[in-house]
Amino acid sequence: MRGDAADQGLLWDTTVLCDDLLEDEGFLATLGRARGVLFCDEDFDALYPSKRGRPSHPPSVLAALLLAQIFYGVSDREAERRSRLDLSWKAALGLPLDHRGIPHVCVAEFRARLLRAGMVEFLHRQFLMVAKQAGVIGHRRAVDSTGIADAVLTQDTVSLIRSALRSCVDRLARVDHRRADATRRALLRDDYDRPGKPQICWDSPSERAMLVNQLFSDAATVVAACADVDDADLPAAVTLLVTVAGQDVEPDPDGDGVRIRHGVAPDRVISTVDPEARHGHRSRRDRYDGYKLHLLVDADSDLLTAGEASAATIHDGAVLPRLLDADPVPVAEVLGDTHYGSVAIRVELGAQGIELVAPAPPVSPPPGGLFSKADFRIDLDAGTVNCPGGHSVAIPVIGRRGRIQVRFGDHCAGCGLREQCTTSPRGRVIEISAHEELLAQARAARWTPEFRTRYRDRSRVERKGAQVKCRGAKVPWRGLAKANAWLKLRIAALNLDRIGRLGLVGS
Repeated sequence: MRGDAADQGLLWDTTVLCDDLLEDEGFLATLGRARGVLFCDEDFDALYPSKRGRPSHPPSVLAALLLAQIFYGVSDREAERRSRLDLSWKAALGLPLDHRGIPHVCVAEFRARLLRAGMVEFLHRQFLMVAKQAGVIGHRRAVDSTGIADAVLTQDTVSLIRSALRSCVDRLARVDHRRADATRRALLRDDYDRPGKPQICWDSPSERAMLVNQLFSDAATVVAACADVDDADLPAAVTLLVTVAGQDVEPDPDGDGVRIRHGVAPDRVISTVDPEARHGHRSRRDRYDGYKLHLLVDADSDLLTAGEASAATIHDGAVLPRLLDADPVPVAEVLGDTHYGSVAIRVELGAQGIELVAPAPPVSPPPGGLFSKADFRIDLDAGTVNCPGGHSVAIPVIGRRGRIQVRFGDHCAGCGLREQCTTSPRGRVIEISAHEELLAQARAARWTPEFRTRYRDRSRVERKGAQVKCRGAKVPWRGLAKANAWLKLRIAALNLDRIGRLGLVGS
C-alpha cells in the first residue's frame, strides 16, 4: 500500500528548527524544492497496486533518497545513515529532526519496484519536460561514449568454466537430484565444490594442459546430462557453460584434446556473475571490463537529453539513432567524433534533416608503406582518378556488387613508382564509394575555420561523461538492464542539479 508524505508541517521539522544551518543552494536544496512539485506520491501509483497492508514510506521521499544516493555515489546503508544523521539530507527528504532514517532495505525495494514497473526513466523525463517547457533546450547535440567498469571480478578461463559448471550441476540437483549425483560421479574432477583454484602445479605446462582438457571434458558431460531436462532456468545456465567452455580453447594440433587459444575471443564473456559485461578499450593502452555509456548532451543548456548503456563491444554509431529517438526536442545538429562520421550515419541523419558535424574517418594506409587512397586525386566532376605517377583513369559505372573499382592495370606495368604503389601483378585498384562525394565534402570541411568553431562545443559531452563517472568508477549494479537503470537515474540526478542551477526549480 502506498504511503503519503505529510502536507502539514510538524513541530520537529528540520527546515524550521535548523534553517540557519542549511544551505540555500546545491543539489540537496534543489532536491528539497523539487520533491512534491516535480514529482509527488501519486506519480508512483503504478508501483503500489494493492490497497491493503501497512502504508509504505512515501514514494516521493524514497525517490528523493534514491536520487541523492546516486548523485553522491553512496551505498544503500550509507544513504540510510545520512537520512538519519545528516541535517541537509533530512531537509531535502522532508524528514523531521527526530526521524530514525529510511532503512536501506526500503531503498532496495523501491529501486526493484521501479525496475519491475519500467519507471526508471520517469524522473529523467520529468526533469527534461521542465527544461523543455522553460525553453532552455536547444536543437544542437553533442554525442560521445565512455567506458565504465562493472562491479564484479573478471574471471580467467579456469574460473569461468568451474563456476558455470557448478551452477549447472546445482540447478540440475534442484530438478533431478539423482541425475545430478550420477553426473557428479561421471566427472573427471571432484573438486568443483572447493573454493579457489584447483590444487595443481601451475608452473607445469603438462598439468595446466591436463586441467584444461579435464574441464572441457567435464563441461561436455554436464551439457549432455542437462540436454532433456524440463526446467525454465536450466537452459540459460547451460548456454553460459557452453559459451565459457568454448570461447577460450581450440583443438590442440599436437594431440587429441584442446588447448588455450592465443588472443582474446570476440565478445568474450568475462564473468559468470555478470555474463553481460565485456572487455572494452578506450585506446590501445586504456582498457576496462564492463559496459559502454552513450550520452547525448544539449550544447546550449548543458543538459543530458538521452543516455543508454550497452555492451562494451558495441560501436558508438550503432546507438546514436536510439539516442536521437529518445530526445524530447527535435534535433537539427549533432556534434560527434570520428566514430560517428561514417557514411552510413551521414546518410541516415541527412535523410532526417539533421546536420552532422563530425570528422570523416581517415583513409587507412595499406601495409608496407605503400601509397594510400588519399595519395590519389579523385575528380568526381571529371569522372577520373589520377595516381601519384601521373596516370589518369576514368571512373566506371557501378558494378554488379554495388562497388565502383578503378583499375590502373597496364599503367602500372612501366610506372617508376610501382614498387611504392602496389605488389599486385594486376596493378593498383582504387575502390570508390557510392557516397564518395559526401565523404570528400566531409574531409574537406574538416579543415575549415567554421567546422573548428562549431566542433569546439563537442567538449561539453566529454565533461558530462566525466560527471557521470565522477563519484564512482564502476556501475554498482549487475547486468545490462540494471546498468541502464543506473545510468537513467544518474542522468536524472545530474539534470536536476543543472536545472536547479538554471533557476528552473522554484525557491
